[in-house]
Amino acid sequence: MRKKCFLLLLAGALFLLSVSLLCAQSNETLDRFLEQEQAVYGYSAYMVLTAAGKLPEEASPKEAAAAVSRMGWSDKLSASDDLINLGEYSSLLMKVFDIRGGLMYTLFPGPRYAARELKYLQCIPGKSTPGRFISGTDAIQILGRVLEWKEERS
Repeated sequence: MRKKCFLLLLAGALFLLSVSLLCAQSNETLDRFLEQEQAVYGYSAYMVLTAAGKLPEEASPKEAAAAVSRMGWSDKLSASDDLINLGEYSSLLMKVFDIRGGLMYTLFPGPRYAARELKYLQCIPGKSTPGRFISGTDAIQILGRVLEWKEERS
């Protein structure tokens, strides 16, 4: 009986330790992303895919970039450490969260009209110039607004 209780306690402790380590990895990744003055493709893909529930939190930014390419959500193949601009990030958000968009986005689904569409939906603060690079903080703010918009639509 004592051996069984000990094994149950040990299993419970190992479970709690593994859960806390996964959360620590996720928080560490978020901290690195927020520190970026110019957002990087891999981290951006990681944040978007984990927020959408399409990638486990224990995945790496490199795995996230590969998943985006594999799923056909990227207009170009990017290395995980390439910088991402507002248009590319907007396009990724539109595709991952299946946001339909207006007439111009429907006719020409690309970074330019994706950024304009997210600006129209009030997800992008400030200018929606698709070629400008964004910081990690900007990317998280835009992602948060997209999530809020999706929740309101549900």
